[in-house]
Amino acid sequence: MIRYAKVVKLLALSIAIGLLPTLAACTSGNGNNNNTGNSTAATSSPTTDNSNKEEATEAWKQKFDPPVTITTAIVDDGTSRGNAFKPGESMEDNANTRWMKENMGIDVKFDFIVTKPEDYDTKLRLLLSSGGKLPDAFAAGNDPLQNLLAADKLLPLDEAIEKYAHPEYKKMLEKYGYALGEVKKDGKIYGLPAFFMGDEGTVMWIRKDWLDNLGLQAPTTLDEFENVLKQFTEGDPDKNGEKDTIGLAVPLKEGPWTWMGQTDAIVSALTDQMINTYDVRLFWNKGDDGKLSYGAIHPDAKLYLQKMSDWMSKGYMDKEAGIKDPAKASELAASGKAGIMFGPFWMGDWPLGDATKNNPQADFQPYPLPAGPTGLTGRAEKPLTQGFTVFNKDFKHIDAWFAYFNKIIAKKLELADDPYFDPRWKDGYHEGYDYVKLDGKVIKGNYEAAGVPADQWPLKDGATIDIRFMMTNILGNFTSIPNSNSEAVKKFLADPNAEAVTSMEFDVKQMKPRQLAAAGVRINQTVSEGKNYFTGPMTATMKSKGELLKKLATESYLKIIYGDKPIEYFDDFVKQWLDNGGQKITDEVNEWYAKNQ
Repeated sequence: MIRYAKVVKLLALSIAIGLLPTLAACTSGNGNNNNTGNSTAATSSPTTDNSNKEEATEAWKQKFDPPVTITTAIVDDGTSRGNAFKPGESMEDNANTRWMKENMGIDVKFDFIVTKPEDYDTKLRLLLSSGGKLPDAFAAGNDPLQNLLAADKLLPLDEAIEKYAHPEYKKMLEKYGYALGEVKKDGKIYGLPAFFMGDEGTVMWIRKDWLDNLGLQAPTTLDEFENVLKQFTEGDPDKNGEKDTIGLAVPLKEGPWTWMGQTDAIVSALTDQMINTYDVRLFWNKGDDGKLSYGAIHPDAKLYLQKMSDWMSKGYMDKEAGIKDPAKASELAASGKAGIMFGPFWMGDWPLGDATKNNPQADFQPYPLPAGPTGLTGRAEKPLTQGFTVFNKDFKHIDAWFAYFNKIIAKKLELADDPYFDPRWKDGYHEGYDYVKLDGKVIKGNYEAAGVPADQWPLKDGATIDIRFMMTNILGNFTSIPNSNSEAVKKFLADPNAEAVTSMEFDVKQMKPRQLAAAGVRINQTVSEGKNYFTGPMTATMKSKGELLKKLATESYLKIIYGDKPIEYFDDFVKQWLDNGGQKITDEVNEWYAKNQ
């Protein structure tokens, strides 16, 4: 999903929570080279033998002697990553690569560094076509990944996972196994997923000051929601004497589901079928017959279209919504012209925080999602993976890779008595980089306000170093442990002044109050989350007809919402969709699902 990957880059500028790798694995002490890629390893402290007991209790001490080299590759444009390194350091030479070599016996080398994702994919294709050596561990997805699989260039990982994986990581792979379709072949796993945190599920943002001005309560049902839309549009909620407001800010250019401003909550109040028109891979829902169907052509979609068409005809939504993307649509809310917008928890800071900057009285607050006429309430489950880390078939040091991987995961889990947790990372990863100490207190930002002398700041301007880039190196992608921030959110909602003990708690405590409140709303409202049951590679017909069908679906939806076509036109659209490749795609998707469910 190229579009979604671009979105993630943008979100990373707004959120600094849980973006480090989220997988785990473990490794034995000494071993011989074999098909699972063992390296010769030794612990860094003296031992009398190499017993399994020590391996289990002090796995964090593992150091490879002689050192092993692991090659990788990465996209780094030097700009979007922001403050990732100190002056004089780089992706290839930094505090963490030096630490890995000195403390783990792992020497990281980059086969190539490019500035654009498309150049990265091109480089992989050229290496594959020319028979060149692939990096040992690297990120891959979409067509390059499938080409590598088809050419039998990747290392199967099932045995390595079983032998080296952290127990909690094994549980994670089992729990989210449905998201691994793209890296499965002949029943084997060939890639490790980079997980999102999974905490960006939709909440409802409403101008509370407008509710108060009109004597309204936050809506809990779709009927109440519609009434609020009406009052926000017709009742002069900003009390300026002008008819210049609307109820709902929504981007319809990309259909019902997108990364901000989405209307999946409206869909879920009317049907259990999740809908997306902008990507033919989303959303494939599972029917009672066990088969998958594309949500955008399901008859229940008419319930959504009828409702949206009604609201558009009454002026409750922006007339230009059909040509606006999420960022553009949010300008209505930020400028004080729209009173409701759906989206993730972080919207309380950006873009909705701009509304308060423009008008100190503006008060967007998060609320639970409204229930439909039959009691349905829900949201879409945002995709859990952003890519995969794969390994050269000839890679001989998979145990060394897992040794580092486990260390990262153990840090993120921060479980008591975890044998993979490195106590040297107790306060953070590297002192003077992602944290400093002052009078025994760990400080992870706002250094000047905390009284840290300027000569101890990680960067001269007092900014915070974004440590995730240097920590990722051989891991391929930034990943998180899904929903691992929930307990920290609950803790600081109950007591904002509570002491942060773990790294996750440090991160969550730095959230803005409205972000924290919204995260709590999402966690505390138990609703269904529509899953996408198709997680395999793009099918042949998706590649050849996907863009055509995306255009057909999105434009047909807009024609109905804007009233250019009656609701009955939906049936014509469905026939066109099926006749122009959609039926073939449906067959391909179900063929894949039958083999991989």
